[in-house]
Amino acid sequence: MREEEIKLYLDTSVPSAYYDTSKPVRQLITQKWFENKASSYHLFTSVTAIDEINELKNVNKRQNIKDLIFDYNMTILELSEAAMSLAEEYMNKGAVPRSEPEDAYHVAIASVNRIDGLVSWNFKHIVSMNPIRKAHEINMKHGYPIIEIGSLELFGGSEYGSL
Repeated sequence: MREEEIKLYLDTSVPSAYYDTSKPVRQLITQKWFENKASSYHLFTSVTAIDEINELKNVNKRQNIKDLIFDYNMTILELSEAAMSLAEEYMNKGAVPRSEPEDAYHVAIASVNRIDGLVSWNFKHIVSMNPIRKAHEINMKHGYPIIEIGSLELFGGSEYGSL
């Protein structure tokens, strides 16, 4: 499969990191990835990510992130009934804590839409062994494919640095 055929779902942390000066290495990797690699993938995000971005207090940062999503022509996916149901099971089975429903939504939206990879900088609730293993197990039970879950480093960002 050629890269441009690979579908990547970016959770909120990825476009947000582009403008996050508090983590300069992560910001640099993200910026370089967008500049050099993003166009070789079919990019997706979701209404969940847009809702999270809309909660940002900093108006300029909020607009910049939305512009980034628009500029890279990301397809915005809905939070369907199927995704909500799958997310509920992730939380019930301990893949994602109940206190973090948006994280469960991101994984579920990517899964029900049969996206090839989910990209996140959230190493606590998404890019971590327990959530990944449990999500894969639940997805297989429901006939959804296994999706690759990792940081931008897994999807070509490692050539710009590492955390």
